Formats: sequence, C-alpha cells, structure tokens
Amino acid sequence: MHFRFGLLLLVASLGCGGTTQESVDDGQDVAPLLAGRIVPEAEIARDLRAAGFAENEIPRMVCAAKYESSFYAQASHRNHNGSTDYGLFQINDELWAGKCGLTIATLYDPAKNAKCARRVYNSGGIRSWYAYRRHQTECDSYTVRE
Repeated sequence: MHFRFGLLLLVASLGCGGTTQESVDDGQDVAPLLAGRIVPEAEIARDLRAAGFAENEIPRMVCAAKYESSFYAQASHRNHNGSTDYGLFQINDELWAGKCGLTIATLYDPAKNAKCARRVYNSGGIRSWYAYRRHQTECDSYTVRE
C-alpha cells in the first residue's frame, strides 16, 4: 500500500513541471518516464558541489531535482513542442544539451547533468526550473538528507 501511494505521489509531482525553461513547456506534462536508478540526495549534493554550486544553493537544487525527476537518473519528459528533458534536472535537449556539449546518453549521467544544470543556473538562476517555482516554499526551506 505504501509503495502504491508513493508511486502516485511521484507521478503527481512530475505533473507539476519537468522542464528547465517555461517557454519549452507550459507545465503540463505528457507521459513522463521514470527510469534508471534513484540517486541518493547525498550523491546529488556531491555532484552539485563538484559542478560549482555554493552550499546555500544546493538544498534548493536538490529539491528542484526531487520535483523534476523524482531523483530518477534516467527520467525523461517529452514536451508539447517536441523537445525532451533528460535526467535529474530535466535538461532540455534543444535548449541546453548542445550548449553543455552533452549527448542524450550523457544527460543521464547525474554528475554531467549537474554540470549542465550549473550552466542553466548561471543563465537564469533557480527560477529556471518550473518545479522550483511550483514548490518554492518547500524548496526554500529544504534540507538535504546526507
């Protein structure tokens, strides 16, 4: 029973966002795919540090990943405009993959996804993630489980 509730919660949370730029998607998801392993928060925090995020930015970014991908390393989401978001931080293939020098396969690597997320963050800040905007109150007070 707990698993079934958790799965429903996961699907509902993905229904809130799934893109790193609002212009790509209006926030309405179409069949997000949860795949790969679930990446522990401590590993995500470590990858964010290695990507150059400051300590005070890390909890909000981990929270954004929670609502973007439910921490699934191979999460993907097809947007209404035909582009796709990949990995923990749902990096958009058309807007960011090329700018980060990543292929779709490498967007599934949590460390590389975090490095590309840093470029997105440098461009537009935490508000680049729809999931953060949707869950801002929680994300602003989020504590990483390490």
